[in-house]
Amino acid sequence: MNASESSPPPVVLLVDNRKRDLDQAALIAHQLRNLGVECFLEPLEAFRAVVGAYRPGMIIFNHMMASHLVTWSNRLADIGVLTAVLSNEGMYLKSDDMRFNSGQFHRDGHLDFFFCWNSQHRDGLLTERAYRDARVEVVGVPRFDFYFEPWSRVVYEKPSRPSDRKRILACTNFGLAKFWELPRAAGDKFFSAWASRMPLYEDYWGAIQSHWKSQQKFIEYLRPLAGTGKYDIILRPHPTEGRAVYENSLSQLPASERERISIDSESNISKLILGCDIEISGESCTTAVESWIAGKPTIELIFDRHPMLYSEERSQGNVHCGDPADLPAMVASQLANPAQTELRDVRQSYLEKWCATPDGNACRRVAEIVAQAVKSKRPADWSKLTLNDHRRSAKLKFFRRLGEPYHFDPLLQIKRWLSRDRYAIRQIAQDKAVRPADVIAARNRLNSVANKEAARPNVSSAHE
Repeated sequence: MNASESSPPPVVLLVDNRKRDLDQAALIAHQLRNLGVECFLEPLEAFRAVVGAYRPGMIIFNHMMASHLVTWSNRLADIGVLTAVLSNEGMYLKSDDMRFNSGQFHRDGHLDFFFCWNSQHRDGLLTERAYRDARVEVVGVPRFDFYFEPWSRVVYEKPSRPSDRKRILACTNFGLAKFWELPRAAGDKFFSAWASRMPLYEDYWGAIQSHWKSQQKFIEYLRPLAGTGKYDIILRPHPTEGRAVYENSLSQLPASERERISIDSESNISKLILGCDIEISGESCTTAVESWIAGKPTIELIFDRHPMLYSEERSQGNVHCGDPADLPAMVASQLANPAQTELRDVRQSYLEKWCATPDGNACRRVAEIVAQAVKSKRPADWSKLTLNDHRRSAKLKFFRRLGEPYHFDPLLQIKRWLSRDRYAIRQIAQDKAVRPADVIAARNRLNSVANKEAARPNVSSAHE
């Protein structure tokens, strides 16, 4: 019996960061299930274990830019498991980034599919020809689907406001700042794959310091806004940042300012953007681009404009503020002109070029291509699984029963108490991991909206 006459093999989609990536992964899984293909969501660190645990027809990675992944992709090809890449950060505005993420230095891996956010990346992949067997598809940005009906209702339903104060969403973008506080070896190791190969990353310690300085200054921008008493301010740390540094800064403010600022590090970012009246972000933050899609006015805070971090092309779509004292007047002005019509053409051009003009259907496009591929593929040769494959599979299933990710370390807290710096990166990896309960909750939210949508007599496709 061939693959077309039996149930298709499942798909495994590896989730790098639960805060940033889980909802889009769950939506792709939801669309695949509607197409008759089961999809399992596991943390990126389980990439070896999922082979024996699920015997999948395809594994979807978020990148193929590390030697251990390249090696593993060739083993998957030998077994007969399809491989794909769907980037979780796929704009690659800098030429060095574009070449690197198009396979400039990793030409020995095997990919069957590469899902790009934009045609710029597709062209980069075709130019580098690193993955000659891969089918390259421009699908758009999957997580941007949540700014469109019906999926916007998965994350956001307009509530009644507890007050008539306008709501400001302040998004930080300083994920490298943590390396300034860690042993220098941690930052050196993180950038080792890039710094020696790309001029853009040579001054990575300058970029780390810039993020750290910007992180320290961010609250100073919010203080004048809080002091007006006119706004409710939600501070959203980047998913790769901790909230402790901001909690510490807020604790030192006068009560009259502190009570106007709350930290939300857990809510879906689309929910926060859809629920705000204006979005403020650190320079070159993707949340500004998302706010354009949602129709929200934006203000970009200017810091160092470090060349590794700053994008002039993206910045052109925002109103700029370089002085905390100017921010209250700027916010009032932009709230009076929320359409920011003078920036409309710049934003539309950017979204077309770098995001394939979001329309709410990126996840569906991915699912349709994946479903067709696994339904028509040849069966894998599972006799090639090794003892290590079965051992990893057993570990994955054991920790799933405990409700924990594959790389869960029950002794990590003790290890951190004994040597805090040594295990800091491992703690970060564990904190961002998707857990079985997270997957169930995300899929339940999608099912709830899908069921309500199916019951509606007339379905609208317009976004909020």
